[in-house]
Amino acid sequence: MIVIKLLIYLIIFLFCIPFIYLFQFGISNLFSSINNLFSIYYFQLIFNTIALVLSVTLTTIIISLFLSWATEICKLKFVKLWRILLIVPLVIPSYLAGYLFILFYGPKGEIYQLLSNFGINVDIPDVYGFLGAWLCLSLICFPYVYINLSTGLKLVDRKLEDASRVLGHNHFQTFYKIIFPNIKNSIFAGSILVALYTLSDFGAVAALQFNTFTLAIYTKYRSFDFPGAASSALILILISMPIIFYSIKMSILNSYKISQNPSNLSNLKLFDLKHYEILVQLIIFFIVLTSIFIPFLMIFNLIFRTNVGFIETLNLIKWSVVFNTFGVAAINSVLCVFISLFIVLNISKKNNKLQLVFENLMYFGYTLPGLVIALAFVYFSINYFFSIYQTWIILILGYTVLFLSAGYGPVSTNVQLVGEKYTIASKSLGKSTRSTFTNILLPLYMPGIMKGFLNVFILTAKELPVTLILAPLNFYTLSTVIWDNLEEANFSTAGVGSFLLILIISIPTYLSVHVENIKIKFSHTNK
Repeated sequence: MIVIKLLIYLIIFLFCIPFIYLFQFGISNLFSSINNLFSIYYFQLIFNTIALVLSVTLTTIIISLFLSWATEICKLKFVKLWRILLIVPLVIPSYLAGYLFILFYGPKGEIYQLLSNFGINVDIPDVYGFLGAWLCLSLICFPYVYINLSTGLKLVDRKLEDASRVLGHNHFQTFYKIIFPNIKNSIFAGSILVALYTLSDFGAVAALQFNTFTLAIYTKYRSFDFPGAASSALILILISMPIIFYSIKMSILNSYKISQNPSNLSNLKLFDLKHYEILVQLIIFFIVLTSIFIPFLMIFNLIFRTNVGFIETLNLIKWSVVFNTFGVAAINSVLCVFISLFIVLNISKKNNKLQLVFENLMYFGYTLPGLVIALAFVYFSINYFFSIYQTWIILILGYTVLFLSAGYGPVSTNVQLVGEKYTIASKSLGKSTRSTFTNILLPLYMPGIMKGFLNVFILTAKELPVTLILAPLNFYTLSTVIWDNLEEANFSTAGVGSFLLILIISIPTYLSVHVENIKIKFSHTNK
C-alpha cells in the first residue's frame, strides 16, 4: 500500500510541474498582467480567444447534429462510406491544416487560380485572421462532436420514439422533444473536447495569423519573455476554468448513470428522406469535400510542386523518422493507459477528493498549450534533473502530462461499466485478486484500454511543440520534418511527410472509432 501511495503522489507531482513553473515565473508578472487586462491589447486577446472558442464549438455542434441525424437516423445511401469519411479530418494536424487552408483559399491560392482560368476575376475574401481560423478549426474539429453524437444516438431507447409517433408527433417534433434531450450529454462531451482543443491550439492560429493567447505565449517565448509567457498562460487557465470544472462535474455526475440498455439497432426504423435525400447527400458531400478532399488535394499539390518525383522525395525522409514517430507514440500510449488504469482502480473507488484533485490537474494539463508544458519540463530538468534533459525520458513525460486525459476517459468509462459484480462473483468462487484481475477484469477492460491507447497514439504522433523543444538532439518525427520543411519552403518533402503522417494516423483513427461503442458492447454482455 505504501508503494501504491508513493506512485500516486509521484504521478500527481508530475502534473504539478507545469503549474510550479507557471507560478514561479508568472506570479511576479501576474498582477501587472491583470492590470493590463483592461488594456486594448489584452482585451483583444481575451475577446479573440473566447470568440474563436465559442464560434468553433457552436459550428461543430451544428455540423455534427446534421451529420449524426443523417447517418444514424435517416435512410441514406452510401451511409457506411460517409461514416468512415467523416472521421478522416481527425488525422490532419492543425498546423498542416492551416497551411493547406491558405494554399487553397488564400490570396493567389488554388481557388483564385481556378477562377482566373475561367476568366472570372473576383476578390477572394482575406482568409487570414478570425475567418480563416474559425473555418479551418471547425472543419478539422467537428468529428469530435460527430463521434460522440453518433454513439449517443445508438444508445437512445427508440421505443420512446415509437411512442411519440403514436401520440401524433412528426419526425422533427420527435427528434426535438424525445431524441435531443437524450443526447445532450453527448453534445456536451464533444463540445468540451472541441473547446479545449481550440483553446490550446497553436498551429492553425499561427498559420492564419489570428492573435489568441496561444500565439501570444509563443511570441513571448520567441522573444525570451519567459515571465510574460508564463503569466499569459495563467490567464489562459483562468479562461478555461469554466470548461474544465464543467467537464469534471459532468464526469462525476454521469459516471454511475451510463446507459446499459441501447436501442435494438437491428429493428431500427430509419426515417425516409424521399426526394430530400439528394439535398442531404449534396450537403454531406460538400462537408467531405472541404474537410477531406481539398486538404488531400493540396498535400499532393505540395508533393508535385517541384520537379522532384515522389519516390525521390520519399528517399529524402529517413526511415528513422517514421520509426521515431511510431516509437514515441506507442511508448507514450502504453504509459498513459497504464497510469489511467492504475489511477482509476486505486483512487476513483476509494478517494473521491484525491480523484477530484488529480482530474483537475489532468484536464488543466490538456488545456495548456504544448509549448508551455515543454518549457515547464525544460525548466524542471535543467534545474533539478539535468541528466534527463533532452532525453527520451523528459519527452515522454511531457507527452504524458499533455495527453493522459485522452486515455483516461475511455478507461474510466469502461471500468465504471464493468462495475463490481464480476469481482464479487469471482471472489465468491475462491479466486484470488490477481487471478480475478488477469482472467476476468482485464479482458473486460480491454475495449476502454484499446480506445485510450489509440486516442493517445493519434495525438502523440501529431504533436509538434513538445517534440520540437523536448526531443533529444538530432531526433526527428514526421511532425518536426513537416514543420521544418514548410518553414524552409521544401514543399515536396513537407508534402511527402504529411502524406506519411496521415497514413500512419489513419489506421489508429479508424480503429479508435470502431471501439467507441464500449457501452453497447457491455450492454449486450450484461443482458
